[in-house]
Amino acid sequence: MIDIDYYLSQQIHPVVSRLCASIQGTSPARLAECLGLDSAKFQPRLTESSNQDTSMMLLSVIDDEDERYRGCEPLRLSCPSCSGTFDCPPVSSLITSASATSVSDPIEGKDATANFWRHMRCPRCLDNTVESKFSPSMLANQMKRQADNFISLYYKGLQMCDDEGCKYSTHSVNLRVMGDSERGTVCPNYPRCNGRLVRQYKESDLYRQLSYFCYVLDATRCLEKLDQKARLPFEREFVAVGQTIKLALLEIQKIRDRCAFGWVQLKDLAVSI
Repeated sequence: MIDIDYYLSQQIHPVVSRLCASIQGTSPARLAECLGLDSAKFQPRLTESSNQDTSMMLLSVIDDEDERYRGCEPLRLSCPSCSGTFDCPPVSSLITSASATSVSDPIEGKDATANFWRHMRCPRCLDNTVESKFSPSMLANQMKRQADNFISLYYKGLQMCDDEGCKYSTHSVNLRVMGDSERGTVCPNYPRCNGRLVRQYKESDLYRQLSYFCYVLDATRCLEKLDQKARLPFEREFVAVGQTIKLALLEIQKIRDRCAFGWVQLKDLAVSI
């Protein structure tokens, strides 16, 4: 007799979890529930033996997201008071700064970026500078402007030859076809160069960048990735921050959802009869 529970939990669930890890809103526990398994067995657990163990678990949850968006450009905000720019940290820095403080002595300047979400002020200005405070509309407009710049970069369509000795770059599409090469990839320097034109900023790059901006502001998703006991100390603070950045989050999510790269055409998954 086939052990259905063992087959689903040991053979099917690990594969499905790995394939669906990049899909927003999924988790090992949610996938286990969809397979008819006990979702409690797949909940991330925290060891309560020491504060250091809890902190390391919190940091590891955030590091998974940081690894996914490695290489993305940071969200750069411009201070309305001093006109200086600084990299806006993800809202998850509220967790990492608290975890780091619990396992080591606080170091001056280390939590300056995390304090941005607590006070919504430029970290370079004095705390009592009212003009350095970011309003919800100001944050949304600055994020939208940067998102528009990345969208414009994509539509410029810069292509570059992958031959190190050529490096020919162009914005024009070359419709010439040679051999088994795809249309639009033949280097204009052919036959002196046998390289292929490669798009420098692809659809996947744009979608990942827009998704990173969503991750920077998504306080709700950050909390949901934590165990119930681990999220309790942060819930009140995250709710307050979430109300402030809600306008910017809704705007960037609307822009990201217009990107066709994030949608799956069901007709492409199977052959119609």
